[in-house]
Amino acid sequence: MSYTIAAIATGRSPSAIGILRLSGPDTFTALDAVFRARNGRPAAAQRPRSMVLGDLLDGTGRVIDNVLCVTFPAPHSYTGEDCAELHCHGSPVVLDAGLRALFAAGCRQAQGGEFTKRAYQNGKLDLAEAEAVMGLIHATGSQALNIAARNKSGAVSKKINQIIAGLLDLAAQIAVFSDYPEDDTLHLSQSDFAAGLQTALQQLTLLIKHYDSGK
Repeated sequence: MSYTIAAIATGRSPSAIGILRLSGPDTFTALDAVFRARNGRPAAAQRPRSMVLGDLLDGTGRVIDNVLCVTFPAPHSYTGEDCAELHCHGSPVVLDAGLRALFAAGCRQAQGGEFTKRAYQNGKLDLAEAEAVMGLIHATGSQALNIAARNKSGAVSKKINQIIAGLLDLAAQIAVFSDYPEDDTLHLSQSDFAAGLQTALQQLTLLIKHYDSGK
């Protein structure tokens, strides 16, 4: 069973803006319990990926803050599930109150990295891209940032898939040649095998080199 998760997506220090994020099958139901849009429409009827002005409410219906809400219906969201964000004033008190309201509405606390984990599980990110998200978050210099940004774009995954495809093709040729050695129409010389393997190793070496350099 997939639970709807919620978390404070921004830092804990006071700031101009703070974001509450939620994801899961009951996202819009939870939103309707804690967010009252000025246009009067329920969460599921709001225009996707558009900011909507409204009030953030606690469990008693008291207004916590005036906020902006944006919805991301499945499957066109970061996690592949129904998602939403509430953009509040960045007071830790406001964010904590909003998060408690979401818990009262049926959400549970998201674990560290769980939004990205769900994105991976739902095929929105591959493993390299998921790891790159953490790299972007924890980047401490331009080189680390460049590496993470490139991995997040899927460039590394594309290169890896190309190498894998080449090796699989080579393996398929070996398997066919081994099964039908008497077939004169099949040709897999030692030089062909060596050339294919060398190409794969060269591609892998270049990939590692570029990864380490951050270029």
